Amino acid sequence: MGRKTLSVAMALVVVLAVVAAGCITGSTTSTSPTSSPSATSTASTSSTQKQVTVVIYGQWGGVEGQNFESALKVYEKEHPNVKIKYVIQSKLRDAVLTELATGSPNFDIAILPWPALIKELGQKGQLEPLNSIVNYYNGEIQKDLLNMVKVGDTYYAIPIKAWAKPGIWYNVHDFEKYNLTPPKTLDQLKQDCKVFEEHGIQPMASGAADKWPLTDIFEAVLIRIGGPQLHNDLMLHKVKWTDPRVLEAFKILRDLIKEGCYGNPQTAIGEKWEAQIPRLAQGQVAMYFMGNWIVLMLEKEGAQPGKDFGLIPFPIINQSAKFAIVAGGDWVVIPKNAPHKEAAMELAKWLAGPQYQEIMVKKKGYLAPNLKVPLSAYDPMDAKVVEWMKEYGIVPDLDDNAPPGFQPIIWNKLFEFWANPDDYKQIAEQLEQYAEQYYKKS
Repeated sequence: MGRKTLSVAMALVVVLAVVAAGCITGSTTSTSPTSSPSATSTASTSSTQKQVTVVIYGQWGGVEGQNFESALKVYEKEHPNVKIKYVIQSKLRDAVLTELATGSPNFDIAILPWPALIKELGQKGQLEPLNSIVNYYNGEIQKDLLNMVKVGDTYYAIPIKAWAKPGIWYNVHDFEKYNLTPPKTLDQLKQDCKVFEEHGIQPMASGAADKWPLTDIFEAVLIRIGGPQLHNDLMLHKVKWTDPRVLEAFKILRDLIKEGCYGNPQTAIGEKWEAQIPRLAQGQVAMYFMGNWIVLMLEKEGAQPGKDFGLIPFPIINQSAKFAIVAGGDWVVIPKNAPHKEAAMELAKWLAGPQYQEIMVKKKGYLAPNLKVPLSAYDPMDAKVVEWMKEYGIVPDLDDNAPPGFQPIIWNKLFEFWANPDDYKQIAEQLEQYAEQYYKKS
């Protein structure tokens, strides 16, 4: 996901997402020339150098894409010999894999949200090691995000954006209207759902039609049952999808679906994730589990953090289970045969630094992997997510770190489960069969 692929972000995180995981249309945009403070050359000397065009592939569109291009103009202004062309790829994975396979990619940098894929490409020798950038910042970059793209002693990517999927966003006015308090336990959640349902308000949204948001909800329940250990063990296939604790997560969600917590089950599977944002802002939906990127989207709808919407962790299921925040990010990679490798390395260094990331943080919906970005730069709700990440710790996104090819299977099977919740045991068995195949390959 986020978005997933976060799709919801989230986005600690606090992000994002989106998510991960976003819905973006393909287009190509470019910015005008400039340069960076962390680069080895200065604006005065670089003006005598030959101009190069650095091509970046990414999937950030909409407001986030506009914010990104705005930040790139700062770099271009400081580096007159560099022109940056940002190409939005609606099918980013396919575009990157296809061009890497040719050995002559048309891009210098790609921004990818899939750490498992990044490690695979690195091991195949298709990506440039970025240890020099990691060493340059010497402990400034979030270690957990770096480790997600590390193979042995080699870093094949650098995180330039973090996102978190911290919990449930709720409409403050819906809760106040019916004298309810945001739920802290699973039983309280079910009780609140009944009240909202009785008054014609959909208790929770799922974004099921886009599939990836369902993995975020599933992970939240899994962590509340067995803590980060169970989450990580399933991610690495150290426990099976048919494990009793994993089946308990399915059963809990089955009950929530059948009891109407996600609205009419017949129509819930048709919900597009982005369409739920205005519904939450307007109080048509009371709660929505989504990544931190939802903050910017809610504010675009006129909702104010704290006043109109708030955030709670997913309610407690097992009192003894340690809590953690699912987090991930977007990483910069440079292909081994990048057309302009030297310029790409300098730009990647800047993107990994505090100057660029603080620019993006101040535009909201963006969490910085570089720890030098001050907390004061954040939106209050994003700052809350960052503090939660420090307090509770983070775990990688389960499906984003599954073997390539297995992730869409997880999405599809959870979508089948959402449509037919009583079939959860059969669906878990099918997931286990696929897992055995894919983890043997990896």
